[in-house]
Amino acid sequence: MTDREGALYLERARIHVEGDRVVYHITDDEYRREYNIPHVNLAVLFIGQGTSISQDAMRLLGEEGVHLAVTGSGGSPMHMGALTTYTATRHFREMLPVYLDPEKSLLAAKAVMRDRTARMKQTGAAQTQKRLKQRDTSGLSKICTRFETALDSCADIQQMLGFEGNFSKACYAEFAKMSGLSKGHTFRRAAGSGARDRRESDPVWQVNRLIDHGNYLCYGMAGAALWALGIPPHMSVFHGKTRAGGLVFDLADSFKDALVLPLAFSLAHEKETKDAERTFRGHLINAFDDTEILKKAIATVEHMLAAASSGKDHENA
Repeated sequence: MTDREGALYLERARIHVEGDRVVYHITDDEYRREYNIPHVNLAVLFIGQGTSISQDAMRLLGEEGVHLAVTGSGGSPMHMGALTTYTATRHFREMLPVYLDPEKSLLAAKAVMRDRTARMKQTGAAQTQKRLKQRDTSGLSKICTRFETALDSCADIQQMLGFEGNFSKACYAEFAKMSGLSKGHTFRRAAGSGARDRRESDPVWQVNRLIDHGNYLCYGMAGAALWALGIPPHMSVFHGKTRAGGLVFDLADSFKDALVLPLAFSLAHEKETKDAERTFRGHLINAFDDTEILKKAIATVEHMLAAASSGKDHENA
């Protein structure tokens, strides 16, 4: 799977097999449209609301090593991968001592955070210029540099989580400013609020809803990377330690802000929330491909293992 980059999201579709092809069809009014799923080159298939899949299609996807993530409407994705697919155990064996040793976990967590800031400076800045039409992204660079400096003096996971919280708040405030949302609104991150609160006219609600949706898609990509490497998602190194599938959340932190935040804030003032979500999802999945995010997620795992085994806190691009 490491040489694949494709991600596909389907909703209100029926996935089945015709011959040796995996196909899906969507019925729109009186017309039925059918399309092939390129399962040989596909890394992740996201299945959204109203979608069904046949057993034969699941079998073919499993044989080709496609990672399946079932998600939609604010819910955490359920990840599926074929248990009979052979994966070498090297990464699992290297990850186990990192998970068990607090010092190694800290070094691995710092490696994730350094990749996070590097991607915000590069990919996040490029996406901000493209989506928010902002030429000057120096504010983001300053926020990243402050976080990197804090990491240099970080002595344990709890201290790092505090620094990370400050970094996240600063990023939200900066994107709110660049998008114009801070004029007349106070942005507060409220994970999961979109599923419970139906204030569609509130742009703060809209951004929170899109961030939630984007994060879940990023968790699918992170889960696919770990599954391809044969690393169980339970072997977290920092804030995912208290959550099932914690390493998925840890790894997704290395790239989700850079991709999700520029897009979510750029669509804050869209009047039609369904159209905004559809547009957001399409742009984000294209960004997964354009930025080769699966390869970069796998590279972050390698950075984690290298930092932990060397006993040194490197900076990684």
